Amino acid sequence: MSSPIGVPQLPSYLTESLIKRSLEHELGRPVTIDSFTAGPATVAGDNYLSDVFWIRVLYDGGSNEKRLLAKCMPDVGDRGTVLDILDAFRKEADTFQQVLPAFSRLIHFEGSTEERFGARCYYATTDPVRTIVFEDLKALGFRMCDRTAGGLDYEHCALVMRKIGRFHAASMLYAAQSTENERLLRDRYSYGFYNPRINVEEYRIFQVFQEGLEKFIEVASGWPELEPKVLAKLKALQPSFKQRLAECIDTSNPATKVRVLNHGDLWSNNMMFRYDAGGRVSETMFVDYQLSCYGSPGFDLVYSLYNCPRYEVRQNRLDELILLYHRSLCEVLKLGNYTSVPTLETIKEEFARQEYFGLACAVGLLPIMLMERSEGVDISFDAFFDKEQVKRIRDIQYNGALYRQSVVPMVHSLAARGYID
Repeated sequence: MSSPIGVPQLPSYLTESLIKRSLEHELGRPVTIDSFTAGPATVAGDNYLSDVFWIRVLYDGGSNEKRLLAKCMPDVGDRGTVLDILDAFRKEADTFQQVLPAFSRLIHFEGSTEERFGARCYYATTDPVRTIVFEDLKALGFRMCDRTAGGLDYEHCALVMRKIGRFHAASMLYAAQSTENERLLRDRYSYGFYNPRINVEEYRIFQVFQEGLEKFIEVASGWPELEPKVLAKLKALQPSFKQRLAECIDTSNPATKVRVLNHGDLWSNNMMFRYDAGGRVSETMFVDYQLSCYGSPGFDLVYSLYNCPRYEVRQNRLDELILLYHRSLCEVLKLGNYTSVPTLETIKEEFARQEYFGLACAVGLLPIMLMERSEGVDISFDAFFDKEQVKRIRDIQYNGALYRQSVVPMVHSLAARGYID
């Protein structure tokens, strides 16, 4: 009989039985658990829809050890409803168990090393709660960047762009393999951030964005560096903001020229990095595929380039990063003998078509990304639906000096190009 050791306040569903089933599913044979230690793998604000735990397990007489990560999605508070609306568990489980391994096999060209787009998935279950068990990427040397440090530098961003390019290319090659593959991507990933079966005005996630816009207008009204005409346009935009947002990220938009599987939630906390002996970043791995969608590559590009880079990178090197993405995309597509490789101009068009979502990022997501850690402030998922907590959180987020420096040029640029008219 094993003995659980470690953090005492583990949830009741993080059990020896779950760990045993996970190992046996991966290894394909019976195992005996000797002991395990476990604890929270993230802090508040680093993961919103799930509770994540690290696990170190000794098994088969203590002669074997595994480091695991359990991502649990209990049906509590508002999270359960949102998870159901987004179909997050089924989508992520299918992605890690079926789609990502298929992508890796597809682009493992002769003479190349294996390309992986996520951690190895050991097991997925809904008993007793929705849970996915992975290998622990930290045990392989990967780690997150500090989301409160102001964003990613150019080297990290360049690595991310190359990875997105290869991921998107793999999805294009996969879809081109057969009509069944293309149908699977189109049907299983028909939406990401917004479920079109829900009325726009009733969609709670969009309401959070709407309230973010309202808070931005309230706070930015006192900023002399924000042009008054831009502020006036933002105020006028409020009644149509949610509807325009839904139209922008509609995956079925017939104007889309290139379709890929988007990760769908590419902010810095959903990226992990590995470094060489000299401390230089050498590899990245994506996590959290709950919001993946099959549509324009512009979505992932806008999401990541509006939310992740440091101020100076976003201001000065955006075109370079899009070019790196395109080169990476084309390299894989050509190796896979894809017949119609997108031009750089086409990719820029897809980016531009999705940039209205960049406004939503600027006023709704970036304040979260750049928020400094504050003692005594609840930044869990449920807190964003608690009016008292939200007011306190947003007062901190929207008054941050780094956020103010970053967001004003974004909004000015979007206004100059007609996105808030």
